[in-house]
Amino acid sequence: MSFSSMASNPVTAPIFRQSVQLRLSTAIAILFLVILSISAIALTTLRNAEGWLDIVHRDTLAEVSRALELSSGAADLATSAPFLITVQIPALMDAEVTSVLETISTIEAIAGDDPALSIPLSRMRVAILDMNRAASPKSALETEVARIDRDLVRLQNRFKRRASMTQTTLNERLYWAQLQQLTAEAIGAARAQEMISVGEYGRRFQKILASLPEPLNVAMESGLRELKSVLEYGPDHLFVVKHRALTSSLDAENALFRIRRASNQLTAYADKKVEEAEDRLTLAQTQTTRNLVIAQRVVLGLALLSSLIAIGSALFVSRYVAANLRRIAEAMRQLAAGDLHTQLQPNTKQDDEIGQLFDAFNVFRANARKLERHTNLINRQNALFANVFRNINDGVAILSADGNIEAENENVRALLRLPEAKPGGKDLLVDVIGSSDFRREATEASVVGLEEYIHPAGHVIEIRQSKLPDGGSVWLFSETTERRKIDERLEEIRRVESLGKLTGEVAHDFGNILSTISGNIHLLETTSTDRAPEHLRRISAAVDLGVTLTERLLAFARKQHLEPEAVEIGTLVEGMSDLLDVALSDGINLSLDIRNSSLSAKVDPGQLESAILNLCINAGQAISDEGSVRISVFGDNTDFIVLEITDTGCGMPPDILHRASEPFFTKRSDGAGTGLGLSMVHGFVHQSGGTMEIESTVGQGTTVRLRFPILKDLGDETGHFHADGLALIVDDDMVSAENTQKVLKDLGFATESALTFSDGLRATAELENIRLVVTDFYLDHDKSGWDLVREVLGSDENSHAILMSSKLPDVADLDEELLPRFEMVAKPITPDGLREVLKRWHLI
Repeated sequence: MSFSSMASNPVTAPIFRQSVQLRLSTAIAILFLVILSISAIALTTLRNAEGWLDIVHRDTLAEVSRALELSSGAADLATSAPFLITVQIPALMDAEVTSVLETISTIEAIAGDDPALSIPLSRMRVAILDMNRAASPKSALETEVARIDRDLVRLQNRFKRRASMTQTTLNERLYWAQLQQLTAEAIGAARAQEMISVGEYGRRFQKILASLPEPLNVAMESGLRELKSVLEYGPDHLFVVKHRALTSSLDAENALFRIRRASNQLTAYADKKVEEAEDRLTLAQTQTTRNLVIAQRVVLGLALLSSLIAIGSALFVSRYVAANLRRIAEAMRQLAAGDLHTQLQPNTKQDDEIGQLFDAFNVFRANARKLERHTNLINRQNALFANVFRNINDGVAILSADGNIEAENENVRALLRLPEAKPGGKDLLVDVIGSSDFRREATEASVVGLEEYIHPAGHVIEIRQSKLPDGGSVWLFSETTERRKIDERLEEIRRVESLGKLTGEVAHDFGNILSTISGNIHLLETTSTDRAPEHLRRISAAVDLGVTLTERLLAFARKQHLEPEAVEIGTLVEGMSDLLDVALSDGINLSLDIRNSSLSAKVDPGQLESAILNLCINAGQAISDEGSVRISVFGDNTDFIVLEITDTGCGMPPDILHRASEPFFTKRSDGAGTGLGLSMVHGFVHQSGGTMEIESTVGQGTTVRLRFPILKDLGDETGHFHADGLALIVDDDMVSAENTQKVLKDLGFATESALTFSDGLRATAELENIRLVVTDFYLDHDKSGWDLVREVLGSDENSHAILMSSKLPDVADLDEELLPRFEMVAKPITPDGLREVLKRWHLI
């Protein structure tokens, strides 16, 4: 059956399977039967309603009876409780308390678990117990107060008689009158009914007692002592006893108040329950009668109405809902089959759920068309990306957030000189780079996100990293060997140009030095012996000037002798603060910003101190009046320690800044300075494996930034190393050979040495298990160390070779498969440099 025939005659279309129409018709028929059943049940239930009323009536009467019993018990408690406060006999008090508690227990049994009664009853029980506890000491305390009062009246009368005796002296009568007044205050406290009054009497009593003079005779002393004895009651006195008696009385009255309040709550609850029961009984009877009449009529009406609704719903579903659902289902099947041009329009304008289904189908079809267009666009973009990814000359690797390689092109491993990756594996990029022979080189480019890696054969690759929003990253590997050679050639040209300038300046300075020496030698030959020391001093000063100039030239040429060690740069700067304060003028403020003093670098501490002092002096000379110099030490995001020296001086224009590191270049206005300061610092920093940058703005100041590689593993700098195997040293310089042999022995090697090429070649043939050969590049009779290196590396795959020279060749003249076991080291060879190479080969 076609879609067009269904759309033209939706009502008469035959149905050969279970459809929505059949299901809805069945549901409506079941609904009709359920409604009839409910109607029958409702009629039966209503007929039994009158019987239920009788049950409710009986329950209500029971509740009323319970409420009356509660009211009676509350009344008994209300009348019994006040009697407790007046009972003085303990046995009678206990009997009354027991009776009242039994009444409360009876009421609790009637109340059950009703929370509205349990709280008042609990409070009443507690109040009765509190009254019992307060009444017991109250009687004893009041009896004792009455006894003290009788004794005080007796003493007062006696003191009064003594005070009125005329045969005694005036002072004696006054003393007895004061005792009489003191006794009157005590009697007032004993008869007081308020705690405030007791306190007032006690205060006046103490005041009079304090003002009482010393007794004049034994009778007075005996009277005072007897008064104090009367007032005492065990460890306490009258005022404390009276205070306790009043407190017990107040506690008893408070308990009585709580008992009455709880009793009133019980009575009110009982009255309320009686009223509610009566109202509920009346209301239930009235509503039940009315509901029975109404229910009988409504049930019959609902039964008739349900029948009409069921018949109408069945006709509606079969003629409207089911037909349109079949149309929509057929259109959706065609759309799912890939026919995006299927049309579905309602026969009439519809605003109900069926109309919404038609609208939803049209929106779905439009979204399917849009999705198809987007899919085609993405496929074209993916094809373009895959084409670029495969054919780009650079290596591209895409990493996940945890560093695993998600995708890479063939050039990544080709540039790293590694075999192709195994299918299905996800390697860590750091492991892939580490497995290659390339080693990272610290350059100025490392600071801005570029890293250069050097291969022993001279190949150079540049690696860039870019972060992705999901935490991953994209790495780009570029071959920069040719560009590196061009840069080195340009640098060599610049150095030759600087060397030309340097030669002229050095010739001039050395000419002056030699002229001074020559002139003073001539004067020594012609002058008297008395003036000879002066000429010798001038010659010595000229020689010292020549030595200083030579050291500066070595620093500029990066050939000075350094003694590097692990140095905490921040700590070193802090230790120089006093020296730097002295070196700067009074108007210049020196501040230190040491963010991490524990960062260490491998540098010569003496040369570093000299460089810092030199830079601070330059900074101070750039400040004319007042200003500041700040020294900062911190670690950046790369593996470098940053040492910054910033001043607020005059700054440098770009043309001077460009030439600031050149030797003998100076723009000092006073004509002082040799122009070797910054060039010496630059040479020392680069010889230490670091970089130097200068930023300056005219009128604002200058920042000199030195970066040194962070020394991460201090243990390796101070620990002990042990190596196994034999090391052969071939060098025609005996002193150099002995020094190299000593370094290797300290590392644990067994060593042999040869001073000629022939002896070295013979040793490589005769000695067994040679793990390492260290040979000079230039040997005797124009022989080269390359032949020895090839012989050793080619005969034993476990051996390694080091070629050393003060002027190393640019490229290793070896086959590529031998390069991983070969290294070139500049003379003079140092323990640190040799240790670093041997650690990379895992020989120590």
